[in-house]
Amino acid sequence: MLLKKRGFSVLILSLFAIITTALLRQRNIWNFVDASIVYSVTKRVNLLLLNHADVRIHQPISSTITRGVLIFYPHNNEIIFRPELLWLYHSWVEMMNYEPTPWRTDLIIYTEVYTVTLKELGCVLNRVRTDKNETPQCRVFLYQRISSRRVQDLYKKVNSPPYQQINVRRSILLSHNLATYWYIDSINSIDECYPTYSMYDYILRTDSDTFLTKNFGNFTPYNDTMLIGQGGYSTTFTENRLRRIAQNMNWLYANVSNLGSTWYGPPHIAQKIANRSMDAILYLAINEFTPAERQGKVGVALWPDWHYGVLLLYGCDLAINHLVASESISIRLAQSLLDQSTTNRDRNDIAKNNRLHLHCWHTNDIFSKFQFKAGNYNHIQSHTLINDTSPAGFALRIALESRLMSLTKLKQTLQRAKNSSNV
Repeated sequence: MLLKKRGFSVLILSLFAIITTALLRQRNIWNFVDASIVYSVTKRVNLLLLNHADVRIHQPISSTITRGVLIFYPHNNEIIFRPELLWLYHSWVEMMNYEPTPWRTDLIIYTEVYTVTLKELGCVLNRVRTDKNETPQCRVFLYQRISSRRVQDLYKKVNSPPYQQINVRRSILLSHNLATYWYIDSINSIDECYPTYSMYDYILRTDSDTFLTKNFGNFTPYNDTMLIGQGGYSTTFTENRLRRIAQNMNWLYANVSNLGSTWYGPPHIAQKIANRSMDAILYLAINEFTPAERQGKVGVALWPDWHYGVLLLYGCDLAINHLVASESISIRLAQSLLDQSTTNRDRNDIAKNNRLHLHCWHTNDIFSKFQFKAGNYNHIQSHTLINDTSPAGFALRIALESRLMSLTKLKQTLQRAKNSSNV
């Protein structure tokens, strides 16, 4: 009888312990969720107040400011990306005509091979800026792509480019899970190549299918703020799913969505976003996409709610939201300044709305990067567009001029711009 009572007591105590543990766990979970929600609401209010970045021309414009425009350039797909590089290069040089004299803006290209195109454009190899007053340069830094990395070489640090700080542990996971993902290097290069751009006052992380407008010439973010451009990947389903994923990762989420792939602000914040983005991208690829999705067998059937092609944007979304909520980094949504459409025909749009940066979206309307590469604009004379100040007209003119100019000619325009910008 005594044994039965003891057994019953042990059973009761065990059940009590299990229930208590479960309740404590549930309490901890709800505490975390509640804290996340409360924090999100607070941050949401702050972000709404800062929803559109103030249009500010840096004062005083007599001070020396250095900026870097950062892109990744896939050398093995040069036939696809060369036209984009040339029009971005041309818009970069033309933008310098509107910069204050002491400002310096470099074009920084991460790529695996120093190609003939890059050499003929006058891009210098593996040379960081060491002098604020040095004339603007196109700078190429060798970068080892995820798809080229071998585990045995990573541990031995064999064939590692001089300015690339490779995260070995993450590289192994990336090689196993994301080596074939088309866009992975465009963010990973920002994370691992911080020594190449840490010296700038501001950097613009962007893609090659973009254009800098004259407004970029005299605009910088206010104080220690990162401007984030315009995205188009999010629905209510997407937002809810990303919020749930953030909780699964034990990350906070500030309820900011449709964040673009272009960032403009302090280098240290860009590196921090890139580093967190890589963690998020890896987590998403492993846990939130089926093998069929990763292999492209699903296509765009789930778009716009969920699509493997914009995995990079999902990862950046999670990273930015977490950093805003956990570290209070200063973010402003620059959705009327960055990543603007190249199909807008309003001739007053760039000047009236202070567009800084145009980005080619997936469209066949003028200006379309697909139609341009197909040669469907070849009949248009670029000089007829000289007075067309619309985003579409500006993009078309810059692209046509860059196609007609030799690489030597483009290099010479940079040299002239550099000479005219000397203090």
